[in-house]
Amino acid sequence: MHIGLVGYGKMGKEIERIALEKGWSVAAKTDITLPPPSPDARQTVEVVIHFAGAKTIAEDLRPWAEAKKNIVVGTTGWNAHMPEIEALVKENGIGLIYAANFSLGVHLFYRIIRTAGALFDSIPDYDVFVHEIHHKDKADSPSGTALSIADILLQTIGRKKEILTETSHAKIRPEQLHVGSSRAGAVVGTHTVTFDSAADSIELKHTAKNRAGLAIGALLAAEWIKGKHGLFTIDNMMEDIFQ
Repeated sequence: MHIGLVGYGKMGKEIERIALEKGWSVAAKTDITLPPPSPDARQTVEVVIHFAGAKTIAEDLRPWAEAKKNIVVGTTGWNAHMPEIEALVKENGIGLIYAANFSLGVHLFYRIIRTAGALFDSIPDYDVFVHEIHHKDKADSPSGTALSIADILLQTIGRKKEILTETSHAKIRPEQLHVGSSRAGAVVGTHTVTFDSAADSIELKHTAKNRAGLAIGALLAAEWIKGKHGLFTIDNMMEDIFQ
């Protein structure tokens, strides 16, 4: 495949590395440090992958959508721009797939959490909380992955009704699910779900060793979205994989 990259930071470079190993080509790269791609380079691209700033996502994607290129979005923290993105997809008849995390291991982790949540739903002695750790340069907090985990727990544990993402300076209400975050060093990403009772604790943890898992998942998404029309999440792709 011929792909384009919007954002050429650590993730963009990792995607490029793995794409080249697969025998693909990176036909265009855009970043604040790079000149815009030529019309010929933009036309060569089959699918563009966005790992860049959330604030400018609609501006970043508009020329690609108008060029009728399908899109993979791995950027997080852009939910406020969803109406603009939905309009771009609809107006230009393209396909777009997005995820808070493209790691296949994370999506297996989600399924484990969903099963665990359903089990603990019937045992009220256990409380549950989420904690995530990322490198000091990560812009958003909590991570999109942590919020996805929290949503799964709210769906599966009836006694939890709302997410608390800030530091608690008072007693946490029983219906609150606390999601904590730490930012330090070069941690790629660690997400932990703990079910805790007076008798014991049960921990589920996913630790990313590097960015390769995210890059591999994003490239798999590029293959999956090619030729499709409409707005998709990675859940749609994972359903196909697990069939």
